[in-house]
Formats: sequence, structure tokens, C-alpha cells
Amino acid sequence: MIQHYLKIAIRNLLKYRMQTLISIIGLTVGFVSFSLSGMWMNYEQNYDNFHDGADRVYVASVPSVFRTSGFSTTTSPLLAAHLVNTFPEIEVATYIGFKTEFNDDQHRHWTMISVDSAFISIFPVTVLEGSLQFLYNTADEIAISDKAARLLFGEESPIGKKFPLDKKMTVTAVVQKWKGHSNYDFDIISRRKAPEYLEWGYASGTTLFRVTPDTDINALCKKLKDIEVNMRGNVRKYPIHITPITEYHYTHPKYNIFIRIEYVRLFCLISLLIVLGALSNYLIIYLIRIRMRQREWALRKVNGASEGSLIALLMSEILLLLLASVPVGFLLVEISLPIFKRWSYIAEENNLFFYKETFIYMSIAIGTVLLFAWFTLLVQRRFTLQSAISSIITRRFSTLYRRVGVWFQLVVSIGFIFCTIVMMKQLHHLRTSADMGVTNTDIEYVAYLEGIPDSDKEHWVKLMKEIPEIDFREISNFPLPGLSQSMFTAIEWDDKQPGDEEVAVNEYQISKETFDLLGLQLVAGIFPDESSTPNDILINEALVKKLGWKEPVGKKFHKSYVVAGVLKDIRLSPITQALPAIYTVSMFPPQKQYVYTYHGEYKDVQNAINAHIKKSYPNFYMWSRSVGHIIEEATASENILMKLLTIASIVCGIIAVFGIFSLVNLSCEQRRKEIAIRKVNGATISDIISIFLREYLILLALAATVAFAVGYIVMRHWLEEYVIQTVISWWIYIVILIAVIAIIFISIGWRIWQAARQNPAEIIKSE
Repeated sequence: MIQHYLKIAIRNLLKYRMQTLISIIGLTVGFVSFSLSGMWMNYEQNYDNFHDGADRVYVASVPSVFRTSGFSTTTSPLLAAHLVNTFPEIEVATYIGFKTEFNDDQHRHWTMISVDSAFISIFPVTVLEGSLQFLYNTADEIAISDKAARLLFGEESPIGKKFPLDKKMTVTAVVQKWKGHSNYDFDIISRRKAPEYLEWGYASGTTLFRVTPDTDINALCKKLKDIEVNMRGNVRKYPIHITPITEYHYTHPKYNIFIRIEYVRLFCLISLLIVLGALSNYLIIYLIRIRMRQREWALRKVNGASEGSLIALLMSEILLLLLASVPVGFLLVEISLPIFKRWSYIAEENNLFFYKETFIYMSIAIGTVLLFAWFTLLVQRRFTLQSAISSIITRRFSTLYRRVGVWFQLVVSIGFIFCTIVMMKQLHHLRTSADMGVTNTDIEYVAYLEGIPDSDKEHWVKLMKEIPEIDFREISNFPLPGLSQSMFTAIEWDDKQPGDEEVAVNEYQISKETFDLLGLQLVAGIFPDESSTPNDILINEALVKKLGWKEPVGKKFHKSYVVAGVLKDIRLSPITQALPAIYTVSMFPPQKQYVYTYHGEYKDVQNAINAHIKKSYPNFYMWSRSVGHIIEEATASENILMKLLTIASIVCGIIAVFGIFSLVNLSCEQRRKEIAIRKVNGATISDIISIFLREYLILLALAATVAFAVGYIVMRHWLEEYVIQTVISWWIYIVILIAVIAIIFISIGWRIWQAARQNPAEIIKSE
């Protein structure tokens, strides 16, 4: 019996080869997308959840416009003790240093975390050999993981030996690696050195704390936002925002790359829509074919076939289709895995992890599809021979089912295309719009320089100018957010009203050279020149708004400053507001900065710089940044989502086109007699074509109405997250409609033309 079912299923799949191929492709892409996105989401939400009490551990952060999340986890070294002493709900707090990265001669990567003794109270460490006593003294001692001990020392005990990558440190303990993935994964544990300055205005690490059980987190959050501290004799607010440790990875990621968990969830939803689109496309055609064979099924029942055997016969074809999608799916996973790792930042070296997770999520998706298909096919059990002969209601149901299926596929396809185009337009606007405050975004500035002695700076500058791939220059100051020389609190200004609070202001130095180089913009006033006084300054739009000035030029600020002009806000993140700032021109001696522009690919240019400079300075290391690169990092999630939407749009478009083509093909087969009778009664080929096209154009109009309405609401809500927004232009709707209409005409026009040109006499004779 099973052999009989499989034989019939294989024949049907081969009979409709094109439909089978499209179904396999659609289901495969959907399964793989759902599996990878589900794995990604689960991975992101399970950082550090294996620790006991992880649900009570939080990371402290302070407001910052320089981070894409709006907060910085770099806090004062005084905060940890202050939290424990002030809030009884907090049972322990730790202040840890930044990670240190090592690379050995074999190009292996090692990570060292610098912690204090409170850290192991929050994250217990299992000691396999030696002692962690060094966390309580000042010795240059470390602990290494069991994996690092095995790779660096082999079978020998590392206790008491010098650490190969830094001979100043001695290994005094071997500890077990974490059970799962962690924000504080390590190969080496060292003792955090005492901070250089014990002040509230100084920050050099991250504060974590654990609360007592049954703590009211909402109440604690309110109290943490009202913290006041003594900052150099002045009482200042030090508001604290907290993040659960399990959410820390995607809320405050490394390198300022902000992958929003909402987008990962949306990726998962998109994958499900692809699966549903491919499945509905297949089931529509499948059920229509079944209804075309109703007499066959009814006769099988008359001859003793049970309802269960008929459903098993129908399900065998779907099961074969799904089984064919599985190996293709794993092949697609193998191909897309390098790109997926780069996008998701999942730090798993063993590919077996990805295949195991993919299999689990793919099994869930396949099980859901089988359940849906089984439920849909249950309607066939009520068919009898009489109902098969009297098939008016059946034909009406088939027509409605077919139209609903086409409408759904068009809605999904048009919706994806619309959202993708709006997202592309927004990202293009962020890169090219003057609203970011910087017109020339490709100016690289040297943010960090190592291996060049101060006495050799002039020689290094000369070498840099010799590199043909770059145009290198020295400038005075570089007034970008994050490079502020100081911050002060203003308490006096013109038109200050009773009850106005003091204003925290960033202070920058600026020169006309850098103003022109970056393409900065004045929205009011002039740039101070030689005739201006040292007290003439520029202020940004954020400060104007904060002070409530209507006519800021000429106003006095902070006792002696006079506003000469208003500078357009400079933003490095499109989702955070700019901080109030002033720009002095000649108050202090100019600070020398190094900038350059380059020709060609960024990686090739960096290789050329390293190759040339390391001939004279082997330890040379330079890290450069540009506004363009910072914006790209700030919009990393949007770029990834845009690529995913583009792929989804293409896949859904292909599924929809071939679905419509298949439906038209079946419809032409079903309506052969109708077409022949119409031709006998005088209908022309154009009349017959117009009947079919009219039906699909109506479905297109209805689908576009829903897709555009839902797409507009979704994208309008998405754009509201940005300080700088593009406009959803009218031409987007027109372009999409024209493109979809053209695709429909091309894909189904020739098939209708072929059906309309058939000889009616032969068709009626065959019927």
C-alpha cells in the first residue's frame, strides 16, 4: 500500500515539474530562513542565562548620545560601592575592566577579562587547579581556562609558570570555561587594577550588580534614575539605566554595532510568511487538482477506500515534497553559513552547532506544515460520488479558494517590495542627507595611534603623505561627537526664566579649516573670524532648543560667551538626539589631528598603510574612523534587514508569479469548453484575454490596497524611531504597481494567448 501511495505521489510531482520545483525552492528558503532566524533569536536571548540567579543580574549604564543604544556602560569606579551602600535591594556589585585581546604566533585568539573579587560572587567560577587568591591582592597573577591550559601547556600543569603571551604574569589557577555563551567569555582572568582616578566624572569600566530575590525592579529603576552624587564639590544627578544581563549582548553590543532583537524577530516572521506563501501556493494548486479528480476519489470510496487511506494518499505527496526540501535546505545552510555568521555575530566555531539547531527548527517548521496540510485535506473526506457529479458548489469553492490564494501571495509580495524600497530610501537619505550635520562623510580621522614615539610624529606624517592611495593632512581639532575636550554645566544665559534647570554642555574646539573640510553648516549667524573676540562662539541647534531661544545670535551665554552663529546639529547616530554643545574658535591652542581621504577599497588602503609604515615602525597600529563608517555601524540592523527583505521580496515574487502562472494554466484547462463556446459565439482572442486579465487586475488592485495600507502603517511606525526621516513618496506606489502589472502580463499573457488560439471544434469534440 505504501509503495502504491509513493508511486502515485511521484507521478504527480513529476507531472507538474515546474510547480514542484517552485514549491521546493519556496519551502526550502522558508525553512532555512525560519531555522536560522529562530536559532539567532534564541542565541541572542540566552547570553549568561546558565548562571544561577542570572535573572537577577543587571548592567548599569548612563545616558550617552555617542552610542547607538542611547546609553553607555562605561561608568564611574565609585558606582559599584555606592549601589551596595545605598540600596538594600542590591546585594553585590562589581566593577570590571575592558577585555584585552591577544593573538599568538599560531594566529589563535585569546581573551582576557579583568575583574575584582565581587565578580566571582555574581558569576561563580569553578576552580580545577590552584587558587583565585590573586583577586584579593596586587600580584601579577592570572587564572586561565582549561582549554587555554591544554593548548598552551599540553599535559603539564601550568601552575606557577609564566604566561607565554605576557611573561609578566604568572598562572596560579586553572578554571572551567563557562557552560554556554557569555558576555564575559574568557581564556584568561586577571585582577582589575585600581582605577587611575576615583572620581564620579571619570569612567573606565562596567558596573554589574545582583539584586535580592523578590526585588521590585520597577521601583528600583525609579530610584536609580534619581541618584545624586558629589562631583568635585557640586551635587549632580547621575541617572542610572539598567539592562538585564541576558539582554546585554544585543542592547549594548561590541564595537557600537547595534543589531536590534526586534529585527531578528521580524526576520523570523518574514521566514514564516515565506513558508506560508510557498505552502499556500502549493496547496492551492494541489487542492484544485484534487477537485479536478473528485470523481476519481469518489469512485475510490465507492470501491471500499477508507477516508484515512485517501488522506494518506494525499499526504504522501506533500511528505515527499517536504523530504525533498530538507537536503536542499541543508545545502543552502552550508552555502549561507559564512554570511550568516558575519551578520549575526554568533561566536560558535563548530559548524555542528548550526546544523543541530537548524535541524531542530526545521523539524518544527515541517511539523507545522504537515499539521496545516493534514487539516486542510480533511475536507476531502466528505466527498461522495453524488457530490462529485453535482459539482457547481465545488467549482465555486475552487474559484474562491484560488482567488484568495492569489490575493494572499500578491499582498505578501507587494508588502515586502514596498517595505524594502522605503528602507532603501531611508538608508540612502541617512548617507546623503545634510540633516546628519556633516556633508563630507568620507573623511577618515585617526582615532587611535600606537607604535609611533612622539618624537617621530613628523617623520610618520611624512611617511603617510608618501602613500599614493591616500591624501593625508594635519588639521586643527576635529569637532565630532565623542571627541569633546570637556563638559561643563551652564547656569546663566540671556532670557533665563525662573525655574529653568542648569544645562550640561559639551565643549569643542573648531577651526575654519575643519569647518570647510567636513562641510559643516550654519543655520544662523556667521563663523567667527580674525575680527571676532575670543568669547565669540558657535552653538548647535540642540543648545538653542534647550535654552528656548528664538533669535540666538548675539545672546550671552555662560557669563561671557557671545553667540556668533548656530551650527547644524552633528549626529553620528540617526536614532539619538544631539547633545547641547558649544564650539570655541581661539580659546585654547589648537589640538593637532590627523585626517585623510582614500581611493579604492578601505581594506586595501589599510593594508597599503600598514605595509609602508611598518617598514620603519614594526609595532605600528592605527585605528581610523569616518562619519560614513560610524553611520554604517549605527544602521547595521537596517542594512541587514534590508538585505533580508530584498531576498524575501525576490523569493515571494517568484512564488507569486509561478503561483499565478500555475493557476492560470489550471484555469485554462478547466475552462477549455467555456473558451471554445465563447469563440463559437463570436468572442475574439482579445476578448478572451481581457476576461482573464480583468480578474487578475482586480485581485491585484485589492491586494495592493491592503499591502500599501499595512506597509505604510508599518514603515511609518519604523521611521518614527529616527530623528532624521525620509518621506514615503507617491512614486513608490506607482513604480511597484507598474512593475507588478508588467510581471503579471509577461508571466501569464502568453499562456492565455495560447489557450485562446485553440480550435474550438477540437476542444468541444474532446469534451
